[in-house]
Amino acid sequence: MAIMALSRRTEGIVVALGLPPTGLADKLGFRQHGFASFADLTEALRDHNQVVVVAAYPIVVRALATTLSSKDTDPAVVAIDEGMRFATVLAGAHHGGEQLARLVAHHLGATAVITTASSIYDTVALDQTPRVHFGHVPAGLQARINHGDGLVLVNPTDLFLPDAILALAHEGNNPLKVVISDRMRDESLGDLRATAPTLTVGVGCSSDATVTEIDELIETTLQNAGLDPYAIDRVATIDRRLNHPALLGLHRELIGFSADQLDAVETVHPSSVVYKSVGTHSVAEAAALLASGDGASLVVEKVRADRVTVAVARRQRLRGSLSVVGLGPGSLDLLTPRALGALRSAQFLVGFSRYLELIEPIVERAQVVRPYPIGQEIERVGEAIALASRGNHVALVTSGDPAVYAMAQLVIERLAEDLTLHIIPGVTAAYAASSKAGAIVGHDHAMISLSDLLTPWSAIEARVEAAAKADFVIAFYNPRSKQRTWQLEKALSIIAQYRQQSTPVLVATRVERSGATLTVTSLAEIDLETIDMETIVIIGATTTATNHGYLYTPRGYQPTPGHQGAP
Repeated sequence: MAIMALSRRTEGIVVALGLPPTGLADKLGFRQHGFASFADLTEALRDHNQVVVVAAYPIVVRALATTLSSKDTDPAVVAIDEGMRFATVLAGAHHGGEQLARLVAHHLGATAVITTASSIYDTVALDQTPRVHFGHVPAGLQARINHGDGLVLVNPTDLFLPDAILALAHEGNNPLKVVISDRMRDESLGDLRATAPTLTVGVGCSSDATVTEIDELIETTLQNAGLDPYAIDRVATIDRRLNHPALLGLHRELIGFSADQLDAVETVHPSSVVYKSVGTHSVAEAAALLASGDGASLVVEKVRADRVTVAVARRQRLRGSLSVVGLGPGSLDLLTPRALGALRSAQFLVGFSRYLELIEPIVERAQVVRPYPIGQEIERVGEAIALASRGNHVALVTSGDPAVYAMAQLVIERLAEDLTLHIIPGVTAAYAASSKAGAIVGHDHAMISLSDLLTPWSAIEARVEAAAKADFVIAFYNPRSKQRTWQLEKALSIIAQYRQQSTPVLVATRVERSGATLTVTSLAEIDLETIDMETIVIIGATTTATNHGYLYTPRGYQPTPGHQGAP
């Protein structure tokens, strides 16, 4: 099981034979190359995972003819006609091309052109199926599905199949048999075998073991047992070995357990020698079983080499994950790369309907969207956790940052066991609003929600006064609604005891979204009737000022002695 080398390709580039579309590269987070030559275009196709080309399509096709090599490794290529009317997928359709075309079309107001058969017929694309690895899917088998043949799942290891895999099965004539298995021999049971991440490799090793020794023993062990390397979920060991260079060199997810946790597991080959050394009778077998969760079974007992032991356990159900994803203020180009990756890898997207509408251009056809009305936060979290607990990858979508008046806290309170949780930070509305107007939150600041639905008003009032007295810049979330009309006025009256009426105030509504407004006013002149739940109100400190129309709160930087600065 050789360790795969990292790709030399970088992420994305917009290439234009003339002038590139204004702002497109920035919105995509890509590099940009304008007035490119044909040689520049071919180089971009070789060196990047995602390529957007603005040129006549025959030119792009000629360049692709010299660079494409394999469906599995080709970049996602989207061509835009010089009239900016169409964004057409020319390569890598099932490896990000379709999503990229929709995103480009969204930014340009163009039409995405997608021609893959599974998209046209709205059928299952096997090579896009989440949670499983198909390897090479013969075109003839995919064509059968596209033209109405059914699909039956064969599950010889009795794996508890997650929703995303179960969704593959459908009725039709002459059904195709797809085997879900981590055993190589099970290929004979159907027309095609898919590998799911069911195996945990437990590893025990001495302090001087090498990555080559561990890798070779894992490879040999799996090969002798007839198990598929693509089925490895993660590697488990004793916690004292988590930073071992050889284990880190496997470039796989690692999990470690204490000696007491490992010694509590009943294993096939306990060892008093191991116990004297590390305080547990088993490392490899115990770690593999512990990391595989309830109902796990040992499919390969401990295998020894000079300085390494390996064992393999099979999970009864796939390990699910829940990503709580902060979208930022609403503009797709302010999504962080990590947030975008979490959204792309999720099989289920759960969230407030308005937030889900914001990411509609990047939602894949196979992803399942579960929208909720405003409120129902507990219901959203409950469904997201339930779906993840069944072995799915789930994204719970929030605006701004998930830990700032959002859903991360609620998720952690209700978190299930054996579930991987990722909190993906986002650009919160206060910072997005501040950046639009300059740097009003450039010094010490406080964020306070004026909603008293979950917090007593007496506590909110005390916090407002403390922040005002301490001369914090204050950002108010949830400032005013149809039902809550007096809280903001009361908060401003408290602040007025400590600030001049001329203190700058930033009022930002629907920041980075359609219909956004940005108003710089003052404590004396703020118009409360223009403020709603989609508004952020930021009150300046006593030092907040303006320069060339930009708001800022200085930190008091001083020139370095002897440095004259720019003229």
